[in-house]
Amino acid sequence: MTNISHRLKNNPCVTFSTPMSLRFSFRIILLCLAILVLTLPSGGLADSTPATTWRNTLTAAYAWQGESDLNGGGNFSVDRGVVEFKTATRIGQHWFAGFSIDYGEDRYRFNGTAGSFSPWQDIRSLQFGLPLRYLVNNKWVLFGLPVLRYAAEDGDSLSDGREYGVIAGASYRFSDRLSIGPGLGGFRGIGDEDDLFPVLFINWRMTDTLSLETGRGLAATRGPGLTLKWKPLQQWEFGLAARYEKYRFRLADSAGNIGQDKSVPVIATAGWRSGAAFSVTALAGVEASGALRLENSDGVFIAEQSYSTAPIAGLVASLQF
Repeated sequence: MTNISHRLKNNPCVTFSTPMSLRFSFRIILLCLAILVLTLPSGGLADSTPATTWRNTLTAAYAWQGESDLNGGGNFSVDRGVVEFKTATRIGQHWFAGFSIDYGEDRYRFNGTAGSFSPWQDIRSLQFGLPLRYLVNNKWVLFGLPVLRYAAEDGDSLSDGREYGVIAGASYRFSDRLSIGPGLGGFRGIGDEDDLFPVLFINWRMTDTLSLETGRGLAATRGPGLTLKWKPLQQWEFGLAARYEKYRFRLADSAGNIGQDKSVPVIATAGWRSGAAFSVTALAGVEASGALRLENSDGVFIAEQSYSTAPIAGLVASLQF
């Protein structure tokens, strides 16, 4: 593995910003999470929510990734926060359409790395999505999700980190308990990167309380995943999820380089729901098979370092209205 510390130390085109204090917008993310949790009425929200043709969801999430050792020496940790709003409705007999927007921040902190390796600090992301679903008949369903996302280090314009793409596929309903089908994701990434990955659309109710479903990530990560869910009680749900994640972003150095963080998170979840409107989920697990990569402004490889498995934990709160 190329020693990224040595390569960066001797690259005159790369400059680093000094560590920054907690950004105001990151505090807003955590404040939204606290508000969602603390303002839950004791009687539940679903009973007082009027019926509407639009289904709106506001989600706030915080995740902590503990210290992980870099193979070139030193370690790093990450704090992540996300706020997401999405809405969806049915159009006629066959179409479902929606819109989503989310904003996230990832605060990387490097310690004791050789050659003062600290390629990036605070990363911001903004993403827009247009989920579409078409009911062909009582067996076939078509899916489409065009996505436009921006991701850049604090100090650089978000527009410099533009990516766009689509996830599409189809699902066939074999029975009331099993729907499954293939999908494909295609993205044009930062640095003109072309990225294709397969997706499995699945909704398999193995028993009345156990199911296997297609998983998803938060904010600007991309990649396929699966989630095993167990719902022993009406208000409680437990799960085990795994997915491949890749996160690319434009850096705020003078060369306009590109950073990338890819990994395979495996997490256990425990969720509690109040009626149909409010839910809160705690999660804990590990971030495995991780690697940090640095490319120049055109997407040409500069260096890469793998990192050891790291603990992760977090909290997600959602409100439907």
